[in-house]
Amino acid sequence: MRVLADDVSTTEQKILRVQNQLLGAQAVLSRHNSVMRQAAARGTGSGSGTPAKEAAMAISPGKNTMRSQALDMMMLECTLDDRDDDEQRQRLAEANQRRRRERGDNGATHRAEMADTPARPWRNARRRSTLRRKERAQQEPKQQGSDRRTPPSDSAADAPTASRLPTSLVRQLLLHGPAYKIYSGLRARPDTYLFLFSDILVVAVRVGDAGVAVMTAPSVDINAVPASRYRVQLVIPLAPRITTLKAQREGASKRIGEDDDAEERRVVDQEERVRRACHLFEKNTSEAVLYLVKHDIIGINADTVAGFLHRCTALSRRQTGSFLGAGIMGENLHENSTSDEVEREKLFHQQTWIAYLDRCNIVGVPIDEALRSILLYFRLPQNRRSTGILLEIAALQWYVKNKEYGTVPGVYLPDSQDTAVKLVFAIMFLNSEAHNPMIREAQSEAVYHTFLNKFRASVVDDPALAGKRKGNVLRKRDQPRVVTIMEVPTDVLRAIYERVLGSRLVTCSDTYATAAEFDVDWVGEADAAALPLSDEQVERDIEDIYSDPGFRDGILFNASSDRLPAKFNIDPPAWVRVTVRIPEPDAKFALTVRVLAATADASAAEPISILPSPRLSFHASASASFVIRPQQVGYFTLHFVPEGARARYYHPIPPRSVIVEGAFMRQAVQVSWKRGDGHGNHGRHMFGLDSQSTKARWIQGLETALKATAAMSAKDILRSAEKATQALVPAPTDQTKTSDQSVSTAQLMGALGVA
Repeated sequence: MRVLADDVSTTEQKILRVQNQLLGAQAVLSRHNSVMRQAAARGTGSGSGTPAKEAAMAISPGKNTMRSQALDMMMLECTLDDRDDDEQRQRLAEANQRRRRERGDNGATHRAEMADTPARPWRNARRRSTLRRKERAQQEPKQQGSDRRTPPSDSAADAPTASRLPTSLVRQLLLHGPAYKIYSGLRARPDTYLFLFSDILVVAVRVGDAGVAVMTAPSVDINAVPASRYRVQLVIPLAPRITTLKAQREGASKRIGEDDDAEERRVVDQEERVRRACHLFEKNTSEAVLYLVKHDIIGINADTVAGFLHRCTALSRRQTGSFLGAGIMGENLHENSTSDEVEREKLFHQQTWIAYLDRCNIVGVPIDEALRSILLYFRLPQNRRSTGILLEIAALQWYVKNKEYGTVPGVYLPDSQDTAVKLVFAIMFLNSEAHNPMIREAQSEAVYHTFLNKFRASVVDDPALAGKRKGNVLRKRDQPRVVTIMEVPTDVLRAIYERVLGSRLVTCSDTYATAAEFDVDWVGEADAAALPLSDEQVERDIEDIYSDPGFRDGILFNASSDRLPAKFNIDPPAWVRVTVRIPEPDAKFALTVRVLAATADASAAEPISILPSPRLSFHASASASFVIRPQQVGYFTLHFVPEGARARYYHPIPPRSVIVEGAFMRQAVQVSWKRGDGHGNHGRHMFGLDSQSTKARWIQGLETALKATAAMSAKDILRSAEKATQALVPAPTDQTKTSDQSVSTAQLMGALGVA
């Protein structure tokens, strides 16, 4: 009986211990949810808005032994890494000073030569093509330049000319033909048919060919109009005072009304301010950010600040960690700050850190690989508490983003955010233990089992019986069992252990930090070794929009991924080739180009092909090239994942978000006009054409119509367009919704008074 009583007492103690653990977990979860609700309630700062970010901003630091041990080990490793970097930096400074002494007079000569050489700004392909056009325009006669501005036309005999301009208000048909009505760079309506008259442009849809692209050459012959019925959608007035025609799309870097010289001077001045901000960032991070905001280089919101920290490879990664760590603790303010100011400062830096994480390679990858990518972008701050908060938010954001993205084969997503946070700290502790020089290889299995035991949990299989035990002695067969379960599958933990053991998680180094540079050109075939296109070929065949990086005001923060164009076409006339250059060959460094789609779709083919291989090796050469070949339209992100033992000595290349447009965007014409509603509203539509010659004919026809109405008043043109709209586009009523509103060609011409 005494043995049975001892067994019962021991079992009761285990059950009570498990119940206390469960109650403690419930209390932590309740406090976590409360913090989430409070953060969502006061999340009115810039950059907030999405539920995913509000959930990731909730912080509930757990005070457990594993977390404390992991933070202690990380602080020790950061201190040792900083000491090594300081020693290497001192040796490097001494070597540079010794070389300067040995060079002597040669140094003065070298400085004089460098002073005469202008600093090369971070140019992109669009700006280089602009400079080439300016140089050729100065060298060639003006009459040749005017002839070159007119796009070539294969069949200009049928195009309307100035001799055929209508001289009265009599409406004439100038041109008609099929086109794409463009809704966005990814979507267009192929069954659109355009009728160009001397004063209006009628946009119709072929009723019998809904959703089918039937592209034929435009014509001026009224008898050549296809014999089908048309549903008129829009009537656009054509007059020089109210209608604007745009044949070339402009990038985000060019301001309205700014010529090429003014743009060049402005961008060079802004680049010089960016360099000053980078030097100021070494001394005072907050002052550097405010300096950029003052000069309108970045906005005063979390997303633009995070973009600057992520894209600018000239920044000190140690200072980046200090800025984020001190800000998230509210330590970047002055001493007399109020509690509300401190809370707003903390919230702003939390949003900045979340936006910073969204730019890292954390989606569609295991949690340890996501952590590896994050650590290579900045140095952890020398503050135990801020480091814990940064890592916890990183775990929560990885969980939220991957849950939104969808299921990816080979990527395990935990059941809860708490498990994700626990995984991050366990991985950091494992990283320290697995690469501890005091631990021999024979003890590696013990390290693995220690890592495994962190995710063992004991639970009661029947909580209802456990509630009845108080004050009662149950029979042995009625005693609830305590079973051990794994919070994370064993095979997942084993895979994490193998990856961490094979390659240590390290932070970036500021001592020998080298930034890779990109050179972008165009090739006629998808071969990285092909000869590039000449400047004349690029100017003739490549539209400027497909060479523009697309950044606001044309400011580039690095010489690598910022040089890539922001837009690609699914059917380009040439392929973009990128050459990555580093100072010297390095067998212990490589890059892998990873293409990330907007959503996970296992059945979809590869959206963008990286040829000849997505992995770039620098074993035998200091440069490596690849060709970008789009396969699908949509929004994508190019991640450049560093690999190798020396990856921490290279500045990580920021990712690049690109859009692959449809083929209908290659030859696009935009027509915008002022509406006659008295409110100053504008209408704008873009139409895609199938060839450059077709585009030239439509541009010439539209210019002819604008010249024909130059002597007419804007009110007369708007009144004429309004009458045509009333005749062809009836107002929607209950009867017209069910009836057929299409018209034949004869009815359309008769309604517009065209013989």
